[in-house]
Amino acid sequence: MESKTFAVLTALFIFFLIVEMIRRQRMTFKYSFFWLSASAATVCLAVFDGVVKKISSLAGFELPSNFIFFLFIAGVSALGLFLSVYINEQSDRTEKLAQSLGLLENQLRNLRQELEAGKGRQKLS
Repeated sequence: MESKTFAVLTALFIFFLIVEMIRRQRMTFKYSFFWLSASAATVCLAVFDGVVKKISSLAGFELPSNFIFFLFIAGVSALGLFLSVYINEQSDRTEKLAQSLGLLENQLRNLRQELEAGKGRQKLS
């Protein structure tokens, strides 16, 4: 099988796999956008290989394959940065939720103590 055909088939497989994961709600569009874009770009680059040769020579690469490796490394680096930001946001969110839970547990403990002491009965009547 020719490498161009293999690249197109692999990219289309990944594209439809991601679409199916979105459809089954195993992945949201927000987090699948990178993979959908990467697979669409792979199809375009494989089909229009002349464009890759022209862009790679304009960018100063002697071989188009080196340019493709550069794009791959840049994409993986961007994905790593995106995931780092996401993990940081989730960590902050988890910390805030833990603090809120602690405050609610403290309020519940205080209300139970008031009820046991008889103070709560006056408020309920």
